[in-house]
Amino acid sequence: MVKRLEYPIAKTDGNMALRKDGVVTAFYRVPNTPITITDTDKKKKHKITVSQVVKKLAKYKYFEVSLIPRDYLLEEKMRDFSDDLADDSKVLGEQTLNRTVGLLTKEMEIPYEYEWIVGINIEKTIVKNNLTEAVTNQLSEIAENIAGFLGFEVETLENWYEDYQEIESIIYRLLSPLKAKRLTDEELFYYQRYQFLTYIPHLREDVIANRALENVTDTVITVVEEGILKLSSIYGTSYLSILPIGRYSTIFNGFHLGELLQRLSFPVWLKMKAEFIDKSGLNGQMGRSNNRYRNIMNEAASTDTVQQDDILMGAYSLKDLMKKVGNKEELIRFGAYVTVAASNIKQLKQRRQSLLSYFQDMSVSLHEAGHDTPYLFQSLLYGQDLQVTTRKWNHLVTCKGFAELMLFTNTRSGNRIGWYIGRVDNRLTAWDNIDEAVQGSKNLVLFNATVANKEDIAGKVTKNPHLIITGATGNGKSYLAQLLFLLTSQQNVRILYIDPKRELREHYQKVISQPDFARRFPERKKQIENINFVTLDATLESNHGVLDPIVILEKENAQATAKNMLLYLLRQATQVELTQTTSLTNAITTVLERREAGETVGFNHVIELLCQDEDKKVVEVGEYFKAIIRNSILELAFSDGNVKGLSYDERVTVLEIADLSLPKDGVEDISDHEANSICLMFALGAFCKHFGERNDDETLEIFDEAWILMQSSEGKAVIKSMRRVGRSKYNTLCLVTQSVHDAENEEDSTGFGTIFAFYEKSERKDILKHVGLEVTEKNLEWLDNMISGQCLYYDVYGNLNMISVHNLFEDIDPFLKPMKQTTSSVLENKYAS
Repeated sequence: MVKRLEYPIAKTDGNMALRKDGVVTAFYRVPNTPITITDTDKKKKHKITVSQVVKKLAKYKYFEVSLIPRDYLLEEKMRDFSDDLADDSKVLGEQTLNRTVGLLTKEMEIPYEYEWIVGINIEKTIVKNNLTEAVTNQLSEIAENIAGFLGFEVETLENWYEDYQEIESIIYRLLSPLKAKRLTDEELFYYQRYQFLTYIPHLREDVIANRALENVTDTVITVVEEGILKLSSIYGTSYLSILPIGRYSTIFNGFHLGELLQRLSFPVWLKMKAEFIDKSGLNGQMGRSNNRYRNIMNEAASTDTVQQDDILMGAYSLKDLMKKVGNKEELIRFGAYVTVAASNIKQLKQRRQSLLSYFQDMSVSLHEAGHDTPYLFQSLLYGQDLQVTTRKWNHLVTCKGFAELMLFTNTRSGNRIGWYIGRVDNRLTAWDNIDEAVQGSKNLVLFNATVANKEDIAGKVTKNPHLIITGATGNGKSYLAQLLFLLTSQQNVRILYIDPKRELREHYQKVISQPDFARRFPERKKQIENINFVTLDATLESNHGVLDPIVILEKENAQATAKNMLLYLLRQATQVELTQTTSLTNAITTVLERREAGETVGFNHVIELLCQDEDKKVVEVGEYFKAIIRNSILELAFSDGNVKGLSYDERVTVLEIADLSLPKDGVEDISDHEANSICLMFALGAFCKHFGERNDDETLEIFDEAWILMQSSEGKAVIKSMRRVGRSKYNTLCLVTQSVHDAENEEDSTGFGTIFAFYEKSERKDILKHVGLEVTEKNLEWLDNMISGQCLYYDVYGNLNMISVHNLFEDIDPFLKPMKQTTSSVLENKYAS
């Protein structure tokens, strides 16, 4: 059977829609307020704000609220993001982005994100300014009614919207605490059309290509089974059911409907039609209901029977309502309807059953309403008021009670465009494994390491570009760091990865040397081959001088760094005299001038000049330097100038550090090797700092196992200098370290704009403080339920959620898993319960 529906909207202009009955509805998009699922205080504050705003709408009587899982526009986002790919990774980058679209679309069919839309009625009576106009409008309405009865259609003035603009501006201001935005012409058309394209794949740009109002309903709607509608359009076919929310607990507090629906692993639509009621007719109804409850309770008392809980709660609720009416509180009658959709009937029935069970677990009635489904579809269209025939599913609440539904919130995390890195986890209890956690959420997380450096990004709450990844060994921090490294290195970004554990080169080479990998993933193999791997290993003669400050730094930086290195080594041996300091400075200056003149010279020539000095004490200093440099890690920083040195021109560099031993902060008695390691830190730090600030290219430095550096004051100085390069030079620093305390620095308030905090049992309270959450039992329990592969993610927009890190790509996966499966590990999983 085909059901012919009447569409209520006749004309639109901007965010205003003129209905066929002459009423105008103004539409707004309310941005989601991101709230961590355990943040009770923020939820309370948000509900107060919503309650206050809703109360101010009483004058307009009718309003509607929609929660829409709109298309995530993944294909469009990935297509646009491809413009940010590096020339040498263009092919691989586009493959990665296309696979992202293909794999996520295969899993989710239509990747989505939730959005809130509000419609508020402006009736003609509200815009009447004087008696003459009121009489004119009333006569006009009578004439329109007569014409309609006779089968004529009254032409609407082209400038109809002008009479409503002043009231609409008032409503817009009333919604300002929620940061509401007026819908544009395109948006209003799209959301109208989207009602008839529920769960049908389409491109938004195709839908809005022709915005004629008659195209809105260009879909055939068929009842295929009781309670199931089939939508057929040029874009495809889908099936849907509409389930009204019926009875729920008398104690309404905490029924966070808007939040709870977004936790489902498939998309649902929520539509609420509401009206402020005239309380004058309530007194009689309440009186009769009160008498009925009293008679039931008296009868129970006289027969000595137990009074039922629902009677007691009903009586209590009625008394509370009578009190609120007496206090002249505004009351709202509303209906709430959940739409579930799918690409086929079997899938729809599975989702519908999951939804019914979900609500049953909350002790909330969800009705299948099979016979009413076609009518419900019609009555829930934009512009329709709360219908009389749906009142069997209506609810009566105060503005405060309406706000308890937790509207206009979500739990999104990450950037609006970027690389896919996982899902938000909205579950309070622990998952068995990370794969279940990923499959249990469809809330996608995208990440772009360079976004925090950009100005004028809507909603961004920090200008701090730096990020930190913390957590205990084995919980996933290096996995995430390397995932971000391999993905971001496909962008037009210059990257330096500091690898103190010397793991990447060997492991990456093993992966790409496998014939099967090389055959299947030639572009990924090419990416690894193009990485500039540098190992600071003094036992290899080819590495001697790669950290030579005379070679790798510009004149001023080279002068300061070389002087600091030599003075530090000299102070370790003896008191430094002024003549020695002067000679050091002059020797360095002379060598730098010779290099500027085109001569091939290096740090070794500074030592030679000291050995040739007329002052015997200066010569002794030069001989001392020669002695301690020979056959030590200091050879990494001394050359004759004929070495390449660390390159600034390579786009992606992995810098491995061998045999570096730094003393713990505060330790005075240090070995010669530790002193030499500290000396090298001056050169390494200067290189890293110069890497980030030398040009206008976007740069990213990732310090893996940064705690190795940060246990010493010299290492901290390197990190501190890097943090200060920051936004003005388009530089981003990423620290990968064990403790959240490594983010602290009393001398530096720069901080970190983005935080990934993996679990560390000994720092549970510190982790919560680190991300700005209160230390409560609820939050601690939430943290304890985090499994390996999950972390708390605080993004540049101030969103804080637990996310499940997820790598989609076969060609990246081997690089992130250095440990091979053993027979024992396979058997352990085989017999897991």
